[in-house]
Amino acid sequence: MILYRASDRNRPRLLSKSYSLHVAFVICMLLGSTALSQTHPSLFAAHPTATSEPTAPIDPLGRETPRSAMLGFLKCAERQDYENAARYLQSTSEQTATLILRAKGSRELRRRFIGNIRSLSDDPNGTVEPGLPPGRVRAGVLAAGSVSVEVVLVRVDDPVSGKIWLISRDTVAGIPEVYAQMELEAPTVADRIMPTALTSRDLLGMSLARWLGWLLSIPISWFLVWLLAIILSAPARIRSKFRGLPFRPFLQTRVGMPLKCIIAILLHSFFVYALEPPLLYRFFYFRFMASLLVGCVVWLISTVVDQGFEDVVNRTRTQHKGGESIFILMQRLTRIVLLVIALVVALALLGFNVKTTLAGLGIGGLAIALAAQKSLENLIGGLSLLMDKAIHVGDFCRIGNELGTVEDIGLRSLKLRTLDQNLLVVPNGSLAQMQFENMTNRSKLFINQTFTLRIETEVEQLRYVLDRVQTMLDRHPGIESGTSRVRVTNFVGAAFALELVAYGKTGDWKQFTAIRQDVILKIAEIVEGSGARFAAPTQLAYLSRDTGVDAHKAHNANDIVRHVTELRGGDVSKFPGEVQTGTE
Repeated sequence: MILYRASDRNRPRLLSKSYSLHVAFVICMLLGSTALSQTHPSLFAAHPTATSEPTAPIDPLGRETPRSAMLGFLKCAERQDYENAARYLQSTSEQTATLILRAKGSRELRRRFIGNIRSLSDDPNGTVEPGLPPGRVRAGVLAAGSVSVEVVLVRVDDPVSGKIWLISRDTVAGIPEVYAQMELEAPTVADRIMPTALTSRDLLGMSLARWLGWLLSIPISWFLVWLLAIILSAPARIRSKFRGLPFRPFLQTRVGMPLKCIIAILLHSFFVYALEPPLLYRFFYFRFMASLLVGCVVWLISTVVDQGFEDVVNRTRTQHKGGESIFILMQRLTRIVLLVIALVVALALLGFNVKTTLAGLGIGGLAIALAAQKSLENLIGGLSLLMDKAIHVGDFCRIGNELGTVEDIGLRSLKLRTLDQNLLVVPNGSLAQMQFENMTNRSKLFINQTFTLRIETEVEQLRYVLDRVQTMLDRHPGIESGTSRVRVTNFVGAAFALELVAYGKTGDWKQFTAIRQDVILKIAEIVEGSGARFAAPTQLAYLSRDTGVDAHKAHNANDIVRHVTELRGGDVSKFPGEVQTGTE
C-alpha cells in the first residue's frame, strides 16, 4: 500500500506515521480477538445444558473431513510414518503389512497425482458429487502412462473413532498397477540432463535438482516479465520515437509494479507446478502463492483507485469547487476496506476458518468501538466537517487564537501550519464544536485604520486632508468603490482622531496587506503635503487663558454674544449637552 505525504500544493499521499500506527493497532486488535476466539472457544460458546446429548468421539488422526483425512495421509507419508499412513486406507481382505506397502507406494506416486486438495470439502458430511453415491468424494487421479486410478474417499463408521473418512479400497487396490507402470517408464529429459548427484539426493523430501529449479524459477520469472514488457511496449516506443514524443512504458508506471508482480507470481507458480514437487509441499506452497497473488491484486486495485481519486481531487481544485477533502478521506477509507478484505481472503486461502475470523472481527470491532469512543467522535466530527464543506486543505483559517494554513484533514485530527511555522493538531471532535474563521473564501477584506493629527492643525488643513484621502480611496484600484469613507471622530487628548473605513477588493491575505500598506503610505504623503503632522502621545500646559471670540474671524462679535445671551434668557432653544428640567 502507498503511504501519504502532506504538502500545501499536493494532495496528502499514503498514510502518515501516526495514521499507519492507528491502522496497525486496529489490525492487531482484530487478529488478537480472532486468535482468542480460536484458542479459547469456551469463552464465546454457551455452556452445554444438563440435557445435552453426549459429544461424538474425536479421531486422534483427524480424519473427520475429506480434506483433513487427505492432508493427514500426506503428512504421515512425507514423514515416512507408513504405519499411521496405512490407517488412512480402507482395509481390505489383505493383511496390515500389505496396507503399509501400499502406503509406501502411494508416497512414490505423489508426483503423479492430478487434482486440487484445496477443493476438497471441509465438512464432515462431505459433498454430493455426480456419479458417486453419498458418503464418497473424488479427490483426484493417480496417472502413470496409460494407467490411471481415481482417488476416492469414503466415509465409514469406525467403532472407536466414530464417522471418519478413508481412502477407498478400490483406490488402494489400484495403487500397485499405477506404481508398476511408473517403474516401466523411461526417465524424462530433465532427469537425463541433471547430474545424478542432484537427482539421487533428497532434502526435506524433495531432490536437490528440484530445489535448484525452484530457486532458478524466481529470477527467470522476473526476466520473462522484463522481456514481456519490452516486447509489448516496442510498437508504442517506435511510434513515440518517430513523433519525437517522450515515452514511458506502461509497466514502469505506478500501476506497472503490482501488475509485474502478478505476472511474475503466475509464471513462478507455473514453473513450480512443472517441477512436480511433493503433493503436500505443493498444497501449502500454492496456498502461500495464492495469498501473495491476492495481496498484489488488491495492491493493483488500490493503485487504480488512488489514481482515480487523485484525478478527481486535482480537477476539483482546478475548478475551485471545493470538497476535495471529502475525496481524500474517502480514499483513506477505501484503502482500509481493501486492506481488511485482502486480510480476510488471505486468511481463508491459508486455511484459517473465515467464519471464526469474521466473528472475531465483530467482537474485536465491538471492543474497539467501546474503547475508542473519543476516536469515533473525532471521526464523525471530521466527516460532518467535510460534508459541510466548511474547511478544505490549503485554506487560511483562524482556529482559537491561531492563524495558519490547513495542511491535512485526517480521520482523527486537523493539522494547521501557523504563521510562526508551528504545526497545530486539533482533534476533529473538538473542532466540530468550536467556532473558527475560514479566511480563504472571502471576496473582500475590511480595512479599518485610525490616525490622529496634532491639535494645532488648522481647520482648513484638516478639511484638505479629508478631501484628499477620500479622493485617493475613490480612485484606488484595490479599494471597492462606494464603501470607503474617512471622518473626524473625536478629540483624543491633544489631537484630532480620524477613522478610515474601506474594503480591499481581494480575499488573498498577501494582496490585502499590500493594498493596506499602499493606502497608509498615501495617507502619510497627503498629511505631509498639507503641512500637518501626525500626533504623538503628548501633554500640553497652557500658560494663558482664551481671549474670547476672535474679532478677525467673527466680524460681528458683539452680535454673536448678544444672540447667545438671548438664547439663554428665553426658552427658544437649549444648547447641546444641557438638560431641560422643566422648572424656571
